[in-house]
Amino acid sequence: MVRSLLHVNQMKNIRSIFLLLMLLTVLRSEAQPYIGRHAGDVKQYIRTHQREFSLDQTTRNTAYRYLKFVDQMGYKTLLVFLSDQDTCSWYKIVYDADLYDSIVESLDTCCKRESDTSWIEVIGDEHYRKVLKKTDWFFSVTTRPAGESGGRK
Repeated sequence: MVRSLLHVNQMKNIRSIFLLLMLLTVLRSEAQPYIGRHAGDVKQYIRTHQREFSLDQTTRNTAYRYLKFVDQMGYKTLLVFLSDQDTCSWYKIVYDADLYDSIVESLDTCCKRESDTSWIEVIGDEHYRKVLKKTDWFFSVTTRPAGESGGRK
């Protein structure tokens, strides 16, 4: 029984270490590297700087033009929404619920909190609004230029 409990605690520690490494990967990446970039440049950036993601072409949505990337461990999905000119106009990252506390902490570190679910990130002269939406099993952070209100996407 004691051995079993030790094994469970070891597994929890391993998972905690893994989640910490995932958080460091998020923090290590450049601030807002997608908005304004052409689709080909976004793909190249991810291939070079965010190798944990791979392009997922298994689903199609005819209402929106977007690129979908998934991480190797299945904890994050990145959706890059494209304009008619094939440039990123906004993006959303969908996270496993286990990452909630660490992502909120990283948002509080790099951005100015506006409310319980909204932050402003300033990069040079540009301002970006990050909006968090939580469900039971996952949550998402949507990033748009701060001047845009955005629709329900």
